[in-house]
Amino acid sequence: RWQAKKIIPLPIEEMVLDWKILSTTEIKKGAKEKETPLSSPFIKGEEKEGKEEMKILLTGAAKNLVAKYVEIFKKANLDLLGLETEAFALIRTLIGGDKSVIMLVNIGAATTDISVIDEGIPFLNRSIDVGGLTITRAVSNSLNVNLSHAEQFKYDIGVVLGEGKKGEIPQTIENAISPIVNELKYCINLYQGQSGKTVEKVILGGGSALLLNLVSYLSQILNIKVYIGDPWARIIYPEDLKPVLTKIAPRFAVAVGLAMRDII
Repeated sequence: RWQAKKIIPLPIEEMVLDWKILSTTEIKKGAKEKETPLSSPFIKGEEKEGKEEMKILLTGAAKNLVAKYVEIFKKANLDLLGLETEAFALIRTLIGGDKSVIMLVNIGAATTDISVIDEGIPFLNRSIDVGGLTITRAVSNSLNVNLSHAEQFKYDIGVVLGEGKKGEIPQTIENAISPIVNELKYCINLYQGQSGKTVEKVILGGGSALLLNLVSYLSQILNIKVYIGDPWARIIYPEDLKPVLTKIAPRFAVAVGLAMRDII
């Protein structure tokens, strides 16, 4: 708990913590202490010669947030089996056994959550208050239409690629997603600086992952392969449902991952 205080954003008394021991190594004579980056989800025990150093994956959530979800399930008369961060659900459903360095980007309605996964373990997690609703509002303000119409325009027009004059709406969308793009660049550089490893691919989740040309746009900007995640890849379903499931796939990435919690 003392080590955890160094990396969690809130007072430890206000957090619900859980952890898992990933590895244990013996401290050798003359070994230099390595600093734990503030953004890393790992903590380590006291380092003394002859002792064992444990690499521990730490996760946590604010107690008031946990209490909120518990109360919601209680009022809905549903049994709450467990709570976990979205990153673990996305790893389960979008990555599986892939051991490469992958960036998961879940573009939700209000926030975009970014995780860098290495060998199936989240090493870097960040979240920004920009999401699909941000884009919809930008389109709504630009065209002076209601949010419902702006939502449809957003998916119909998407992001314009290449050079030449750009229309008002595509430029509006680009401006709206620029904080997300900047955060992706920051996370890629941050992890490379900390680990010496390069992000090999980016996988998108969330409803706004379906924006027209977004995959090509991000791939071009980041110079990294970008894919829309397929949460159904490890699910058996009737073939005639494929067109519908493909259309809604990114929106169900977290939900499917949570459902697979006791299976994988």
